[in-house]
Amino acid sequence: MRASFVIVNYNRKAELLITISKTKALIKNSPDFELVIVDNASTDGSAEAVKVHYPDVVLIENPVNTGAPAWNLGFKQAKGDYFIILDDDSHIDFGLEAALEHLDRHPNIGILALNVVSGPYTSEGWKWKDGQEIVGFIGCGAIFRKAAYDKVGGYADWMFLYVNEWDLGLRVVDAGYQVQYFAGCEVTHRVSALHRSSKRLRVFVTRHELSIVYKYLAKDRSKYLWRVALNNLKGIRQLHFKDTWYNIIGMKEFYKHRKTLRYTPVSPYTQQLFLELFEATRPVFAFLKRDLSNLTRLFKKPAQSSRTNLNKPKPVVKNENLVCDPEL
Repeated sequence: MRASFVIVNYNRKAELLITISKTKALIKNSPDFELVIVDNASTDGSAEAVKVHYPDVVLIENPVNTGAPAWNLGFKQAKGDYFIILDDDSHIDFGLEAALEHLDRHPNIGILALNVVSGPYTSEGWKWKDGQEIVGFIGCGAIFRKAAYDKVGGYADWMFLYVNEWDLGLRVVDAGYQVQYFAGCEVTHRVSALHRSSKRLRVFVTRHELSIVYKYLAKDRSKYLWRVALNNLKGIRQLHFKDTWYNIIGMKEFYKHRKTLRYTPVSPYTQQLFLELFEATRPVFAFLKRDLSNLTRLFKKPAQSSRTNLNKPKPVVKNENLVCDPEL
C-alpha cells in the first residue's frame, strides 16, 4: 500500500469527522491509501461516530489517553510505505501526490514536513525554505517513511505532548536520514479550541526542551541546559508572570524525572544541526546587547548639521526593536 493516514483523536468528534471527510475527498477512495484512526479514550462518542459514518476506516480504540505516543499504535498497524501524520483538526488541501513522489525520488528523507499554512505554528512562521533540512517539524502535517520508523521507532513514550517532533526528528537525523521541508503540499490546521491549556503547554514544553538537551547532547550539555532554562523565563520581560510560573513548574518536573532518561548522545553533526535550529538553546542575553545598541543609537547626540541641511525635514526613525519580541 502506498500510504496510510494516521490520525489521533481525543474528544473532538465533530472535527475528526470533518478531517475524515476531507481526507476521503482528497484520495477519492483510492485503494493505494488507508485511514487509520487512533481514538485516545474519548468520552464524546468519537469512536462510535466513526463506526457509524465510516465503517471502512481502520479504528483503534486506545483504552487510555496516552497523548502523542498513541500515534505509535497507528504506525504499528498501518500498511502503507509512508505514514501521513495528521491531527484530528487538520487536513491536506493539495499537493499530496507531489510530496509522495518527492519521497520516492529521495529515499534519504525519513520525514517530510508539509507546508502548514494556518494554526499556532506555521511553516512560514518557522521561516523554512523549500527543500531545507530541518530537525523538528509541525506534527499536524508530515509524512513519515515506514523504513525510518522501522529503524528508529515512533514518538517517545515518555513525552505526553509537545516537542515530540524534535525528539523524533533528532533520532531520524541521527539514524542517517533527513528531515526536510516540502512547500508544495499545503495543510490547514483548523485549531479546535477544545482541550488546549496554556498551563499544560508551558509545563510540557519546558520539561521536554530540557529533557531533549539532557538526553541527546554530547558537548556542552550543562551550558545548553542553562540556556533552555533561562530562555523559558524570558516571558517575564512582557510581565507574563503566570506563564513564567508554569515554566518553573516544567523545570521542577524535568528535575524530578531526569534520572529516568537513558543518556543516548547523538552525533556531532546531528547536535550541530539541532543547535542551529532550536530556539531555546540560543544565547540568552543577546537581546540585552541589541536593546543597549538601540538605546545608544536613539539617544546619541546628532552630528553638527551643515547649513544646507538645516532646512531639510528630519527623518522619522522607527526603532521597532525597542518593542519586546513576544517570542523572547
